[in-house]
Amino acid sequence: MSWGTELWDQYDNLSFHTQKGIDFLERYGHFIRDRCLIEMEYAGKLRRLVKNYQPKKKDEEEYQYSPCKAFKAMLCEVNDLAGQHEVIAENLQSDVIREINYLVKDIKEERKKLLQDSAKYVAMINNQVASLERSRKNYEKAFKEAERALDNFQRADADLNLSRAEVEKQRMNMAIKNQHCEESKTDYANQLQKTNELQSQHYKALMPEVFRQLQELDEKRIRNVRHFMAHSADVERNVFPIINKCLDGIINAANQINEKQVYYLF
Repeated sequence: MSWGTELWDQYDNLSFHTQKGIDFLERYGHFIRDRCLIEMEYAGKLRRLVKNYQPKKKDEEEYQYSPCKAFKAMLCEVNDLAGQHEVIAENLQSDVIREINYLVKDIKEERKKLLQDSAKYVAMINNQVASLERSRKNYEKAFKEAERALDNFQRADADLNLSRAEVEKQRMNMAIKNQHCEESKTDYANQLQKTNELQSQHYKALMPEVFRQLQELDEKRIRNVRHFMAHSADVERNVFPIINKCLDGIINAANQINEKQVYYLF
């Protein structure tokens, strides 16, 4: 669908739609921001958990047993897991949130410029229509005055009691009014032509171009939402190998636990 040709009379709706689109983009950015905060908070809590469960010096003797050794190794892997959640948050911040902020700023500025252009075009056409209306009224007034002047001259010319000077005065007045009427008629015709040309340009070129650019801007926003959403998943997927390595480390540590070992330590 082309906004410029099919939605040319939907200015208010398109203005509202594009604003709602920007609102959604900002909301999505806030979601990613809050997601980063949760990832960082989770990483911090994991690190504190690991720190709190690190073996105390007085318990070192117990860590000669395989379950305790495995637990200590597991703590190291959990600490590394925390680091991967920090990586997720950092990459979302640098690769997604920053780009969203740039995009929101650019779209807002471009949308504002386009709406200002459209407001300017609307003002131009409204001013021209107002000029046409003034010209029409002036012509109607001049036409009526010319008719009255003609009627006055004809009555004066037929009145044998009036002097030639009075008749000449009415004839001159008629000529002046006729000239003014013709000038008003010409001005009205010019204003009508100018209005028709401006309306044609307004509805066939200027406003469709504004709508076309608004559509491009909105489609750009939508494409980027798709990109940001997919890239956010990639950011998380990219740490899976290291997370799996940490989990493998925990499994390897668990496999080192020997329930028979305790008997050899007495």
